[in-house]
Amino acid sequence: MIIIACVDDNLGLLFNNRRQSRDGILIKDILDFIGNKILWINTYSKQLFPEQENIIVSENFIDEANEGDFCFIEDIDVKKYVDKIEKIILYFWNREYPADRKFDINLDDWILTHEKDFEGSSHEKITQKIYIRRNEGWEEVIKQKRKLKHKPGLRFRSLL
Repeated sequence: MIIIACVDDNLGLLFNNRRQSRDGILIKDILDFIGNKILWINTYSKQLFPEQENIIVSENFIDEANEGDFCFIEDIDVKKYVDKIEKIILYFWNREYPADRKFDINLDDWILTHEKDFEGSSHEKITQKIYIRRNEGWEEVIKQKRKLKHKPGLRFRSLL
């Protein structure tokens, strides 16, 4: 499964059982990104998303999600599901908010593969960051890729 969450600069998710912020353009970006793939959400997040065939509301969605399914999380901890997670997509508000619930996965075990900034409806700058799991030997592959990039005539398929 692929986790999607909105966080502040300290990976905060909620304060006093309420989301830190919301942004319609960010939600549109998520929907554009996932296309027709399944997006699992719970009742808490339902008001953010339009009713669509590919959006499934369930309180146990993390248990029900399959490989390749997207899961939008706001009010749950996902650390215990880390072995099931293929990717993490975080949308950063680029601000610090008060938070009493934080994203609970250590990102040191993940590699940032993509980053883009865009203007939201409530924030001047929102940053989407996509992480994949760090595998054993991954750093060596990246070093080799960088060496080959500088040799004329050689092609190297991107691993990211």
